[in-house]
Amino acid sequence: MGISFSGFSQDETPGKQKFNNFKADSSFAFFTRYHHDVARAQIVSLKNGALLVRLKTNNHTIQRLKSAGNIDLATQVQRETDLNNKMMMKAYRNEFKFCPVYFFMSDASDSVKNKRLESIFVDSNLVPDPAIVCNASFYLIAEQGFIRESSLGLVPETKAGEARDYGTETKEVAIVVKNRYFIQLHKPFPYFQTGYHLKNFPDYVKRFNLQLNSFYNKNSGYVIPPEIKEYVY
Repeated sequence: MGISFSGFSQDETPGKQKFNNFKADSSFAFFTRYHHDVARAQIVSLKNGALLVRLKTNNHTIQRLKSAGNIDLATQVQRETDLNNKMMMKAYRNEFKFCPVYFFMSDASDSVKNKRLESIFVDSNLVPDPAIVCNASFYLIAEQGFIRESSLGLVPETKAGEARDYGTETKEVAIVVKNRYFIQLHKPFPYFQTGYHLKNFPDYVKRFNLQLNSFYNKNSGYVIPPEIKEYVY
């Protein structure tokens, strides 16, 4: 039996919340009109940009174990977390071809949100390497985690920093894609890839790469109109 994702790397995932009246939110005012065009703009921009993969540190769990005197268990969790992250990195490096891909640890999330990308990307040993530089003006975030019944529609960039998604978590998946403010994307963008076992992660990444290519090939000539630019970031 393969190792599943559920055994680790979950301490930094927000708990499940209920928010049933989300379509009354103002971010859904233009959703029906623009969400297809925003998805087209995102895939065209990603092709010319970069994918940043967020790797979980499990620091909270590890520190709690150390504080409780469970040093051996803390060491085990650290080793498992590092191994999982390295396996995911290898899968992306071998199977992801759609655009350049970079890796950062979850404790650098604020830097990514604010486009402060210097010295945050990690090498194959999970060590930050200042020589790894991303010059892309547009990037999306991929991570292993939960997809949500999103409580957010289309959020303009001027309000994205304060936006919070209170939608109910519906399923744990191998890959979920978010914008740089860590807001989950919407269909028709292929924003998630199902999968449960770490040993099959290369297959999940390969399928994800194929889905991105397929969606891009249908929209490669799309020109982003001015009225949606505030939603493409």
